[in-house]
Amino acid sequence: MLNRFGVFVLLLGLVVIGASCERIAEIELEIPEIGETKEGGSVGYILRSSDPGYVEGEVHGIIVSPEVEVFESQWGCFGTAVTGTSTGVGTGKTNTELVIAFHDNLPDYYNNPTQCSELNDGTVAAKLADLFNVNGYDDWYMPSREEMRILYENREAIGGFVEEEYWSSCESNATNACVFSFVTGAAMSAPKHQRKKVRLIRYF
Repeated sequence: MLNRFGVFVLLLGLVVIGASCERIAEIELEIPEIGETKEGGSVGYILRSSDPGYVEGEVHGIIVSPEVEVFESQWGCFGTAVTGTSTGVGTGKTNTELVIAFHDNLPDYYNNPTQCSELNDGTVAAKLADLFNVNGYDDWYMPSREEMRILYENREAIGGFVEEEYWSSCESNATNACVFSFVTGAAMSAPKHQRKKVRLIRYF
């Protein structure tokens, strides 16, 4: 039977063990900082419990492609709707796949872009994303509107952004697609035939 001193020692031991377990958990998680180099690019965001894809006890987030890999492209076919794209966090990959599938199913769009409009030049940002292989990683895609908003909010820590508009992977309608202004921080739409900057992401 434990006396009062024994009970105190037991409780103190449990507190120490609990604190040690928490410290071990923190070490095991190794949460990276925004802007830190990781898996082919820079950490742009760490998923929170309210985010799609969050897993309790694990660390996941967004990797942003290096500044030197930013390119310019049209969004795609001007005048015909892809349909099915979304704006939310976690939808960039699906959006990119939808846009690629749409253009792949057109009659040789990349060599015959004027079937959509005389303004189209055959470049499709999503298709170029699919062809990317940077630092050994080939699963890059275009950010959705809300994923782009996150990049804007963390732009200083991530680095490499300029005050221009960047394409997002979501579609507004048959003629316009989502852009995000790194001048004002506003989510907007622009004609799909315009050439704008594209910076890709992947999840870890």
